[in-house]
Amino acid sequence: MSGSYDDSMIDVSSDSFWEVGNYKRTVRRVDDGNRLCNDLMNCLHERARIEKSYAQQLTEWGKRWRQLVEKGPQYGTLERAWTALCTEAEKVSELHMEVKAALMGEDYEKLKNWQKDSYHKQMIGGFKETKEADDGFRKAQKPWAKKLKEVETVKKTYHSACKEEKLAASRETNSRLESNNNPEAQKKLQEKVEKCQQEVQKTKERYEKSIEELDKLTPQYMENMEQVFEQWQQFEDKRIRFFRELLMEVKQHLDLSTNHKFQTIYHTMEDTISATDAEEDLKWFRSNHGPGMPMNWPQFEDWSIDLNRTLSRREKKKPSEGITLTGISQTGSDQPVQPVKTSNSLTVPTKTAPAAPNPFDEDEDEEEEEMAVVEQETTVNHISVNKEEIKTVSSMEKTADWSDEDTGGGNPFSANGDGNPFEDEPASPVVSVAVRALYDYEGQEQDELSFQAGDELTKIGEEDDQGWCKGQLKGGQTGLYPANYVEAIQ
Repeated sequence: MSGSYDDSMIDVSSDSFWEVGNYKRTVRRVDDGNRLCNDLMNCLHERARIEKSYAQQLTEWGKRWRQLVEKGPQYGTLERAWTALCTEAEKVSELHMEVKAALMGEDYEKLKNWQKDSYHKQMIGGFKETKEADDGFRKAQKPWAKKLKEVETVKKTYHSACKEEKLAASRETNSRLESNNNPEAQKKLQEKVEKCQQEVQKTKERYEKSIEELDKLTPQYMENMEQVFEQWQQFEDKRIRFFRELLMEVKQHLDLSTNHKFQTIYHTMEDTISATDAEEDLKWFRSNHGPGMPMNWPQFEDWSIDLNRTLSRREKKKPSEGITLTGISQTGSDQPVQPVKTSNSLTVPTKTAPAAPNPFDEDEDEEEEEMAVVEQETTVNHISVNKEEIKTVSSMEKTADWSDEDTGGGNPFSANGDGNPFEDEPASPVVSVAVRALYDYEGQEQDELSFQAGDELTKIGEEDDQGWCKGQLKGGQTGLYPANYVEAIQ
């Protein structure tokens, strides 16, 4: 064993644990363990932020596309299948928020508490465990290190004596070879050589004895160092096992594939998409927007004196009366409901052009004509538009038939209509906002704009109570359009 230690001392670059002071690496591992706790906490914190950010992005994406799909032309079971994508995003977002909460509320806190219980800070700096490790190794190494220092000292003395002996012998040899040899000087040189040889022998014996004593201390030194080292091996073993357990819990929190809620989301999504039925969707569209819609077909009606007061819907639109309905709201459409342009307080001029002849008025007596004249001077208080019936609170003279061809007729109440008697209608506030059309729109009146989906126009008036805005197309044409048919350009 002494030979192995001689070799280690000869190799000055040795990095062995047994070298004096090399136990510091084991002591430093205690501090490294605390730093690794901080690093792992930072790692979990960053992942939690990523989970939260991803959840927020999923929620925003799902909300935005749900609105677009609901406002868009898609309908029926396929609309529900498309919306299932948005539902999946919202549900998965909730799960990722749960992952974020688990990482910070469970894993992060568990690690933080374990670190607090395992590493105790001292008032003077550092950790109690680090000082205990350093003190334990220093105490175990101190006797052996002290004896090693003595060995090094004796070794230097022995090597110095050997050097002196060699130098004296060299001088004595050179003096003997000189021609003018002085016997007295030669004798002194011989005595010096003998004295150096004796010193070499003496220091050699002391050096050998010191090595023997060091060898005797080595087993105890190794045993003491092993005990201290094993103590801190167990300390590190606890940290490694705890980290492994914690990382396994983190994996369980991150692995949504094992979460029954996650599996349910995609099972529900698959069922919704699989339920898409083209025949059902086409049947629904046929019934709500096609030939399958109900219709009040014209039927023979007997004449009655109250017939003028109960005219059908098609008889209530007469351009010469000064009142024109510019929008009809119909439910079940595949586009956003168009707003209805109404006038809540419109006074009918007392002097109006004579109404077109009404076939039902041919046999009316003079009393009915006088009532019609009085009724022309009344105020229109309300216009209510309904899919089945159009009622106007007015006793004006009844109009001619309302057919599909009448939709292009002039509107005497429109902003751009000819001969508009209502110039005092308040104008929309002037604004200038770039907007983009979401859907196609065909203007129904002269004061309405027509555009295609994707067209850009400028909003120059705020939305009124009926949902209409004033805008200008790129070509310079201005008019009204439904506010919910466009979106602002970001």
